[in-house]
Amino acid sequence: MAKGFSQIPGIDYKEMFAPVVRLESVRMSLHIGAQNDWEIDQLDIKTAFLHGDLEEELYMEQLEGMTKPGREDWICNSTRHFTD
Repeated sequence: MAKGFSQIPGIDYKEMFAPVVRLESVRMSLHIGAQNDWEIDQLDIKTAFLHGDLEEELYMEQLEGMTKPGREDWICNSTRHFTD
């Protein structure tokens, strides 16, 4: 959520989730990998939420320090990078 501190449940968003793996699943995967002498890699993708499908059209103010000269009053939306 952008500026989650100012959003109201049921108005600005309907649901929020953060899928996480259970510790038991991690232990079992590591155990199976060790038994079979498999190489195991770990990956944390910080931008995974950017690749979700959105049904809503979103608008957001430009981030502080990220405005382009001459476009300070423009806003970002989910379908284009900048709009009037």
